[in-house]
Amino acid sequence: MNRGQLMLNFIHENLFYISTILLLLSFPYSESLLSIATGFLLLQLFFTEDFNTKWNILITDRSLWALCGIFFIYLIGCFFCKDASTGWYELKKTIFWLIVPLGVALSRKLSEKRFWLLLFLFVIFVTVSTIVATYKIINQEQFQITNIREASYVSHVSFSFQIILSLFILAYGWLKRPSIICRIKPIFLIAGGAWLIFFLILQKSLIGIISFYFSVLVFGIWIIGQVKFVRKRTILIITAISFSIIPFLYVGYVFYNFYTIKDVMPTYEKMFTSNGNRYSFNPENLQKENGHYVNWYICNKELEQLWNQRSQLFLYDNDATGYQVYYTLIRYLTSKGLKKDAQGVSSLTDQDIVNIEKGISNYIFVDKKYSLYPRIYQTIWELDEYRNTGNPNNQSLSQRFEYIKAAIYIIQHNFWGIGTGNYKLEYANAYDQINTRLDHEFRFHVHNQYLGYMVKFGIIGLILIISLVFYSIYHKRQFRNILMVTLLVVLMISSFGEAILETHVGLPFFLFFISLFLWHSPNDLTHSMSN
Repeated sequence: MNRGQLMLNFIHENLFYISTILLLLSFPYSESLLSIATGFLLLQLFFTEDFNTKWNILITDRSLWALCGIFFIYLIGCFFCKDASTGWYELKKTIFWLIVPLGVALSRKLSEKRFWLLLFLFVIFVTVSTIVATYKIINQEQFQITNIREASYVSHVSFSFQIILSLFILAYGWLKRPSIICRIKPIFLIAGGAWLIFFLILQKSLIGIISFYFSVLVFGIWIIGQVKFVRKRTILIITAISFSIIPFLYVGYVFYNFYTIKDVMPTYEKMFTSNGNRYSFNPENLQKENGHYVNWYICNKELEQLWNQRSQLFLYDNDATGYQVYYTLIRYLTSKGLKKDAQGVSSLTDQDIVNIEKGISNYIFVDKKYSLYPRIYQTIWELDEYRNTGNPNNQSLSQRFEYIKAAIYIIQHNFWGIGTGNYKLEYANAYDQINTRLDHEFRFHVHNQYLGYMVKFGIIGLILIISLVFYSIYHKRQFRNILMVTLLVVLMISSFGEAILETHVGLPFFLFFISLFLWHSPNDLTHSMSN
């Protein structure tokens, strides 16, 4: 090989390396940069004369054909498209199925050192992003953030998956000490992992936490398989069992606190406030907060008088979230076990008043904001409210049930799927047919990747897409790659609660790392589950 060819190879390898770094940087920070980076990833393929090698890979690599083939399923679906603009939008959104595998597979294989350096850089990018997001959370008013999930630069769901992969990269680095990571002291890897777990909990992405839970179980089974000594293996098995049980016990604890009713119907003498005004009760309304009925012990006369003295917002004004202060106030008082009267309002602190004005309906959302308790509680509350009233509006989980109902209706009436670009028309019709109570502004497509594929391509299309992904991994013999396996577990679990492969960040994220592991994993990682 002459000097000119060596120079071209050097330039090509570095162009791929630079484009990969740019792509990794874009995942936690910028959707716009992500589009530019993926374009650069594809374009760098043309800055070389080594087209024969690329052509051979292109026509012979079955894994590459399998992944790229999924885009052609969308393309075929366009033949049934009734809404051209939406169909074109879907094709543009899913073009990553072509760009990312081609850009990664046809590039020169990374050295082991560069492979691990890229992974470690990704962890650094994600960690810095969590630190910035935490600063924004602490200074919510300065950044005009009303929800912790708004602190990250990209969707909190997609960001949670990036955090999970970063955690397992750190865990593998701590256990196996590959290449560049072996230069880092284990204490820093442990501290980084602890911080990322803390932020994952702080962000409160339920689907992200559930995905992390199951991927930890898989990773734990792999660790147990690596241990040779019976005593250590026994300890690890006990630890794994405890890890499996504790989350269910914690959720049960929240359930118990929510459904254990602390109120009893009072005697006649206790139906009056200390000022002699009669309470109103609505035993038919079962709405509750922390085991207390919201619509018991209400004296509107005293509420209005005392509240208007303590707040600049009148009782029947709207709070910061658009709900009437009255409803936020009675829920907040109920959550603290206070009666809805003058004495109850007088017992509120100045901070409580501010919380209610902000639209916070339960004190635990402030007092326990750094724990998972409020997120689990909110989920239980939404399920209970949906069961009692049938109203799903303004409740993310309850709305998802309506999305599922609409998707199932479409699937039942379209065995072969509706094709690409027809989902707006079909979902609009489905919501009318199932007589949903969802307001039009909340009528979206299903947040479940499996049902989403079945809506568009039918059960056969779903099976085909899953088979192509698994075949690409099987053909490259990457099922022993523990990072690939954990990534796959995260993808499979998260797909039950999010159409992650149809989001602008989620699709290229998973595709890039699947492709990176398929075509650039070092041998030690490829056989890690058998080491």
